[in-house]
Amino acid sequence: MTTAIDGQGLRKAAAAATAAGIRRFVLVSVFMDALRDQPRSRGFEHYMAVKREADAHLAATDLDFLIVRPGTLLDAAGTGRVQAGVTIPYGTVPRDAVAAFIVASLFPAELNRTAVELTTGDVPIADAVAALAPRRWRP
Repeated sequence: MTTAIDGQGLRKAAAAATAAGIRRFVLVSVFMDALRDQPRSRGFEHYMAVKREADAHLAATDLDFLIVRPGTLLDAAGTGRVQAGVTIPYGTVPRDAVAAFIVASLFPAELNRTAVELTTGDVPIADAVAALAPRRWRP
């Protein structure tokens, strides 16, 4: 299922976006440091490998992509504050913060063809996005 959904599903979605003339593509991936301090199952390692392959496939397309790599997802309500960057320390992040970050990240033209790691932090989401795309866009 992992290969079908997270691997082939991404390939099919990226191809469909290209065929439909859609340029912007946002992928929720996985923070590559996830659970590295705990025993991991073979299934989990397979999941991580498939997600990495999907990221690489998307990066090889001509789409205007953003790969969001959240830390361990929490169901608790977020604070509207995150830490975001190309490389940040591993941590947790509420699902609603990930969704809000994606919404805020949809239109800055400069936040393009990149991957961003995301965890709970002290920076308001709009400011975190602006810091990643500093040239023109401001909330």
